[in-house]
Amino acid sequence: MHSLKSTTSLALIALLAVVLASCGVAKRNYREMIYFQNAKQVNTPIRLQLQPTVLQKYDQLMIQVYAQSINQEQANLFNITSGMGTNGTINMQQGATVLAGYIVDYEGNIDFPVIGKVKAMGLTKSAFIDTLKKHLQAYIKDPIVVVRYINYNVTVLGEVNSPGVKNFPNEKATVLDAISAAGDIKDAGLRKSILLIRTMPDGTIQQHEIDLTNIECYNSPYFQLQPNDVLYVQSNKIRLRNANQDPTIYRDIPLALSFMSYLLLLNSVFKFIN
Repeated sequence: MHSLKSTTSLALIALLAVVLASCGVAKRNYREMIYFQNAKQVNTPIRLQLQPTVLQKYDQLMIQVYAQSINQEQANLFNITSGMGTNGTINMQQGATVLAGYIVDYEGNIDFPVIGKVKAMGLTKSAFIDTLKKHLQAYIKDPIVVVRYINYNVTVLGEVNSPGVKNFPNEKATVLDAISAAGDIKDAGLRKSILLIRTMPDGTIQQHEIDLTNIECYNSPYFQLQPNDVLYVQSNKIRLRNANQDPTIYRDIPLALSFMSYLLLLNSVFKFIN
């Protein structure tokens, strides 16, 4: 009888330890799932550091040229509206008009009608517009140039519900915009360290980490995304630990708990009898 009581006591202690450990894991996992945990404690102003987008190789741009006059014949010469352009342009349908898109080539140039090659890589969109205007002034008085991205894309990978390439037609994307477009981060995702991979115009790769549990991430110059950025949501420690464990452990835990419960029940029966 004494041996049975000792066994059941040990089983009770083991069961209590398992329950407490499970509660600790659940609490820790819950904390890792909360965005902006320090939002109420931060009193300093939070500012999104907006940066101009820099053109890169293989960017696809829609370029339209107008003249500041009723007669648009001169400007129409520079607007490709059908077929393929000389620089691998692509077409996109907009209402009843087919507008062509220009691709920034490997050397960072765009081959523009009449003008020829125009440097684009490394310039902001506004600087590129100014460059085009200077070239066009020889043919159009006070030209108006409109440039828009066709492929303002961000790739989201890792522990998200809908990974893949996300397009932002409004030409503005933040880390939160991309995460939202990807269906939010899974429970197993590490919100504290979102990896941003960015290809610079010179071909170099930069890596930065964004902490979405801290409201001050808005102050990061990398919170605003650039076209062709890659976001990778890493797995949290619980997810990695579970992945490294033997799957039979999850099968054996319920059996162990059932056996402990049986011993406790048996102990209660003997106490009642005695």
